[in-house]
Amino acid sequence: MDYWKSSIQRLFITFLSVIVLLLAGRIFFFLDYLPTDFWGKASWFEVMLVFLSATRFDVSTASAVILLPVLGTLLLLPFPKGLRKLWRMITHWYSQICLYTTVLIIIVSHYFFYYYQDHFNSFFWEFWDNWENSKLVIWSIFDELPILKLSISLLVLLVWVNVLHKILQHLAASLSGLFSRKISLIMIPLLLLVGSRGTFDPLPLTMQRYREQVSAIPHLNLIHGNPYYELYSSWEVTIKASDSSMVKLFLKQSTTEIPQWFATVAELDNNRKFRGVDEATFHLEYQVPALKEKYLKQKPQHIVFIFMESQSAWLSSYKEGGFQQKIRQNLNKIKKQSLSFSHFFQAGGGTLNNIMQINLSIPTNEYSRIEFSSEIYKPFSTTFPRIMESQGYIPLFFYGGSLSWHRLYHILPKLGYHQIFGESSIQNVSKTRFGVHDADLFELVHQKLLQAKQPTFSFVMTLSNHPPYGVPENFVGQVTSSNAPSKLKKRILDEDNFDKRMRALAYADQALGGFFRKAKKSPYFKETLFVLTADHAHPMALKWEPEERYQLRKIPLFFYSPALLKTSNTVNDNFGSHIDIPPTILSLITEKPVMVHSWGRSLLEPPKSKLLLSNEINCFNDVCIASNQVYVLQKDQKLVLCKTTLCIEKSKHLTKIIKAFSNSGSNYLLNYHIVKSE
Repeated sequence: MDYWKSSIQRLFITFLSVIVLLLAGRIFFFLDYLPTDFWGKASWFEVMLVFLSATRFDVSTASAVILLPVLGTLLLLPFPKGLRKLWRMITHWYSQICLYTTVLIIIVSHYFFYYYQDHFNSFFWEFWDNWENSKLVIWSIFDELPILKLSISLLVLLVWVNVLHKILQHLAASLSGLFSRKISLIMIPLLLLVGSRGTFDPLPLTMQRYREQVSAIPHLNLIHGNPYYELYSSWEVTIKASDSSMVKLFLKQSTTEIPQWFATVAELDNNRKFRGVDEATFHLEYQVPALKEKYLKQKPQHIVFIFMESQSAWLSSYKEGGFQQKIRQNLNKIKKQSLSFSHFFQAGGGTLNNIMQINLSIPTNEYSRIEFSSEIYKPFSTTFPRIMESQGYIPLFFYGGSLSWHRLYHILPKLGYHQIFGESSIQNVSKTRFGVHDADLFELVHQKLLQAKQPTFSFVMTLSNHPPYGVPENFVGQVTSSNAPSKLKKRILDEDNFDKRMRALAYADQALGGFFRKAKKSPYFKETLFVLTADHAHPMALKWEPEERYQLRKIPLFFYSPALLKTSNTVNDNFGSHIDIPPTILSLITEKPVMVHSWGRSLLEPPKSKLLLSNEINCFNDVCIASNQVYVLQKDQKLVLCKTTLCIEKSKHLTKIIKAFSNSGSNYLLNYHIVKSE
């Protein structure tokens, strides 16, 4: 067989192998994450159409993979055999690398979705930005993912690669007549150029992927594409949204729209005003109402803000078999004596992002990684700790893990915290590879409160409910996959992971209860306001339907102080997120209205507009947008796909508001010039 025919035949096998592997990965994803009621909504015909449409992405990827080797083979035709032989060896290894890379990216994509319930997103790229955090993520893989299932699926795909090569060899041999020089020298490169584009539509595939949904069924939309395109799309979106230079360029090109964004945000609350004359001075002033007389008997001597790891509000909905007593006994006792909020959500996309959202009270777009922006080091006058300091409190920060995590030791002082305590502050206790147990962290907080000579504001960030779920060895969890409530048991995808999470949740609740039992016996308790919320919700490797996304993403928010609160066991149904926490706390403790720069608002006052802006769900009244789809929020808090022109029109107004909040927040963060007198 001559050089051209044999080379093209091998590259043709690689081309087909990549397509078949991507198809196998799509089938695996389709079956593994198949919703229970899928076939009640979809037909085989629709499934086949979506799979057929998705092959465009596979053909495009495979064509792009072998285009350069084909062109190289073509260009080397006139050269000596020795050079051609070297090129054949290079293309052989190139093909092998491409095939095994495809296997790897299929597995990574599949199990990334298992954890995040999303294709590649900003968290994937954060992994490469911060090696200190990445080491922890690598360790967590063994605690968070179903390793046996992952290993088997990887092994099956690796075996399939080798079997596939032998099968396709016979197919390629039978089609060898197509590889003659006269026919293929011109046709094959041209076909590959067309194939790489993957479409005759003027719009490229990279943009078609998100131009519209191919189906009304979310699960089918998730399989429309392939891991390479999802990876590229997440990178493109993340870079555009999180790279400061790109955002600054966008803002520079939007100078006429910037004041409109600020004005739109200001109009949504009677206490919020738009100030400034240009991009360097534009800001929002929010007049925090003075509500102390209404809600508190006196101003607190101390404020303890507890930022609980992965504490989802949906856990409270399972009552069967004493479930609440076993994992949330203490948290539920606190709630019964608290002012609580039933529609509260995370503002950002992860723990650190939400720390920034709370402390700055500035919204950014969904993909913006505010924690990596140097702009957060600006001396903003109304960060959370500086607001508390202006009210007479010394701001302190407590974390059970290493302060080198995301360089907390560097970031937190810039935000205004006077003292920062990490695991190194806690001696002579057992530790996990992440840090100390929650009970030991709370003991440190307890001791500092006992020793305090001046009013303090303590931001306490817990750890034990984070992978690897490090709890004391002698602690026994009472909830497992075998005795979980029946409705919860049906959702379990990974029994081992579920058991670890339930044990960690129960321990975290026990540690919280132990802290409050000690606090109640201490003199500071009657003078302290405790505020409890979570860093984010978590699906906990359970099966969730798209219509349950609203319930899934809620987190608790409790204001607790039996001696200080005039009202307790009260539930507030205002929409809210992390950025509303500083103005809400401030409104509780201030005796006169205070002006702050904030996109948040006091959740204790009725809103002018019922608006929710959070990380994954945004709602205006009963119309919500999540994952680029429009829903209507039902009374049972389930989401139903919008099917009327009325809710579509309302969603356009909501989209305008979302953009106004995130873009005005970005302008303030990146362009606002801080005057020293502030």
